[in-house]
Amino acid sequence: MFKKEVRGAIVALFCLSFGGLLLHLRIHPPMREAENWLAAGFGILTSFAVPFMFNHRKTATWAYLINLSSVIIGTVAMAYYSVTHWTGPVTPVAVVLNSTLADIIILMAKLPMAQLIMSYWRQQGAGES
Repeated sequence: MFKKEVRGAIVALFCLSFGGLLLHLRIHPPMREAENWLAAGFGILTSFAVPFMFNHRKTATWAYLINLSSVIIGTVAMAYYSVTHWTGPVTPVAVVLNSTLADIIILMAKLPMAQLIMSYWRQQGAGES
């Protein structure tokens, strides 16, 4: 189904995206608040469309940009959520354990996966010149 050389990276990207989507749907169901639909939409897009886009050289750049956008928007939104819903004193332990820092780090793991896939497509393109 996926190109053999990048299959692992594409599957890893799917797992990160789909796991994040499921986690988000559990914590922030879209039916409760309309603002949760944006994250759910990005999660669906990055879980199902982006991996297939990364499988083709012509759409890989768009997949990379969508992936990067989702990481930036998700990071900003989760950091904003942590700041606006913060309770208690701000300590290093509280920042690590009581904020969305762990979720942001997991989200950022999508960046090196996308970079690995794009490196493959750049190498393929260099061979065609």
